[in-house]
Amino acid sequence: MRKIIGAIFTFMSLAILFSACGGETYADKLKKEKKGIERFINDNKITTRGTYPADHKFADNEYYLDGSTGVYFRVIDPGNDDKPVKGKTDVYLRYENILNLLNENDTIAVNNFQGTYMTFRYGNSSTYMGSSTSTTYQLQMYYFLSQACVLPLEQGLGNGAEVSLIVPFANGSTYQQANYIPLFYGRLIYQFTLDETKE
Repeated sequence: MRKIIGAIFTFMSLAILFSACGGETYADKLKKEKKGIERFINDNKITTRGTYPADHKFADNEYYLDGSTGVYFRVIDPGNDDKPVKGKTDVYLRYENILNLLNENDTIAVNNFQGTYMTFRYGNSSTYMGSSTSTTYQLQMYYFLSQACVLPLEQGLGNGAEVSLIVPFANGSTYQQANYIPLFYGRLIYQFTLDETKE
């Protein structure tokens, strides 16, 4: 009987030891993300720059790397330069082609230009993340809205601006942070109406 109990405890100890050793650490997840982003950059012949161009002009496949967040973005169209976002402005976002960079064959979203949009209030960081609930609108916010989506607007982009983003999970959406997935946004389009009374 003692041999059986001893064997059971030995087996349980080994099972616990092996399961603890087999788990992926946060450092492992960061390495996996780095490899996924680097592979995407290399496969798509993307070049990066460490300074943001004052005229918002980027060469083909050139991205600005924000050193403090690790977010890459490229301005496709700066929008109406006469009306940059400022103050407390409601911003509406539409997107196209969002990819999971750990598995580039995993297209998470294709196009919502005709569908519903995401929204946040520029200048109110509590609106920059979505939570998981049941409506299509709220699920979009959970999967895709993050501080990284707001970051390009801080460069003075105007109404109708279009950008492309590479977003590491640490600065990504609620979904990204929960699942440790970096995303590529092929296109984000910003629409807003400036209201001087919301300054």
